[in-house]
This record gives sequence, structure tokens and C-alpha cells, in this order.
Amino acid sequence: MENATTKSKGFGLNQTIPLATAAMAGVFLWLGLSQYGFWHDSKGPMSGFFPVVISSALLLVSIATFFQSFSEKRPTLPLINWLPAFGVVLILGATLLLGMVPSLALYVVLWLRLFEKYDWKTTLVTTTVIMAIVIGCFVIWLGVPFPQGLIYEAITE
Repeated sequence: MENATTKSKGFGLNQTIPLATAAMAGVFLWLGLSQYGFWHDSKGPMSGFFPVVISSALLLVSIATFFQSFSEKRPTLPLINWLPAFGVVLILGATLLLGMVPSLALYVVLWLRLFEKYDWKTTLVTTTVIMAIVIGCFVIWLGVPFPQGLIYEAITE
């Protein structure tokens, strides 16, 4: 295992991650503009407004990070730093079964209780506020079509 102060040589993880996030930003930028729409003259922001704004910022940061990565030192990657990434994989699996909104609520509750060690009151208040923002902004106001999940589809058929 190399020391964290070793200079990065050539193309590696420092460059791969910004390229991957730039590609992801490009996909969501394209989807937001071409599939969901950005702005309607009389109605205001459409379903693609937030994806376009966030993916534009991600694209700019990814490009800047890519060029900066050639002058940075190689990072160390302890297992505990991968917990959020594992959480994302679990969210994807839960989204397939339960749907996006319930899986995000479940993730917030589990993260605050198990990893951050917050009490139930703080966890439930925080989850309620986050879900009110997600449902209010994305579902009701912008009409973002979140995945419903296999269980919901099986029940409604």
C-alpha cells in the first residue's frame, strides 16, 4: 500500500471519478432538456428544471476536478469512506422494490439512526422535513415521475 503523500502518476482513480461524474451530468443534462423540458413561458419551471441546474453544476465541478486532479496527491480509500457508496447501491435496490420516495425515506432514517446515532425525535423530524421538500418540490410542483417499484406495481395491477 502506498503512502498518501505519493504524487499521482498518469491516469488513475483521480481522473476516472471526475470523468464518470461528468458523463452522468451529461446524461441528466440531456434528459432534463430533451425529455422533461426546462422552462415554459407561461407556467415557469418544468420537470427538467432541477435536473438541468444540478447537472450543469456537476458538469462544471467535474471538469474543474479533472484538470486539478493531475496536480493532486493520490488519495487513500479506507473502507468507511465507501459507506455512502454502498448506501447508494442499497437505495437502487430498494427503489426497484419499494419505489424512489419510500427508499429515500428509509435511507435517511437508517443513516441518521445507525450511523449518525441521532435520537428518534431528531431522526423523524429531519426525515419529515426532507420528505416534505422532496414530495412538495419534485412530485407536486415539478411533477417528476419517480419510479414506483415492483411492489407498488404488483399491488395496483
